[in-house]
Amino acid sequence: MKMNFVPHSAISLRYGIAIAVGILILISIIMFASYACIRVKLAGGFTPSSSSISNGTYNNYNSYSYFLGLDRPVIESFPKVVLGESKRLPSPISDPNTCAICLCDYCAKDSVRCIPECRHCFHADCVDEWLRKSGTCPICRSSPASPSVGSTPPPPPPVGLLA
Repeated sequence: MKMNFVPHSAISLRYGIAIAVGILILISIIMFASYACIRVKLAGGFTPSSSSISNGTYNNYNSYSYFLGLDRPVIESFPKVVLGESKRLPSPISDPNTCAICLCDYCAKDSVRCIPECRHCFHADCVDEWLRKSGTCPICRSSPASPSVGSTPPPPPPVGLLA
């Protein structure tokens, strides 16, 4: 009875090729997933659907505004001032020299808008565009809007606790 034996080196070569191909496939999958995530983020990211809002998933207006931004009337209700020759901002919290969005220095006669909740100030054009896109302060990420005038949104439920 004659037996055919495959040399040991041929078997190890096949395993080596299989492992190399597997690693290449794994790297390709990771790169594709990274590319897809970046494209989604650059295209506007996650936007909650109306069904997720109505069923309570996004019942907190502050978390909802984080994804969608604010409406023009809400943004225009925030205080706006024109800087004088001293270039002194209405809020001592903000950097007195530079807008944190465009990184340009404030000049006399620049229009500056302050976010009421956190009192951070920025060039009006810069912060208006920022708030239309994200709905949060560029520095502290607090949400400057509430669902209705004179009321505050309910606090979010505690994480990890069962009701």
